Amino acid sequence: MSTEPIESLIKKLSPLMEEESEIFRELAVFFGRASKIQTDRSELSKFLGRKRLYQVLRFTGNSFKDCVYQLVDDHPESMEALGMLRYYTSPKKKIDWEQIEHAEIALGKELTTNAYGWMPDAWTAFEGESDEEGNPHELVAILAFDYGD
Repeated sequence: MSTEPIESLIKKLSPLMEEESEIFRELAVFFGRASKIQTDRSELSKFLGRKRLYQVLRFTGNSFKDCVYQLVDDHPESMEALGMLRYYTSPKKKIDWEQIEHAEIALGKELTTNAYGWMPDAWTAFEGESDEEGNPHELVAILAFDYGD
């Protein structure tokens, strides 16, 4: 595994991507060191393939499952993506892993009705800033689409 800073790796793999862009920032977050599940940097080269368009979608809800349903219901185009990276941010410092599991199962059940083949298809999680409940559950989905010839 590369010990190179993620920002340098993104620039190497996608030299035309602007560092100030939303996609650059979100990839740096996803592959950053603060995630609670170690991410595989080899997924980055798959995600940053040739002839790609990118989209970042953000969702907040009362649960991670709410966020997943917003993704599926409000953005059916996401099913056409070539790759999807997503991360969950807990509303408090302690992550409820069971809630994330329920959200991922819900996503999987929704996708069985649609043909999809995301490469990569990965997720991770981050702890929130506060010990207090009341902040929303958050999901950020980073999508890669083929823009063709």
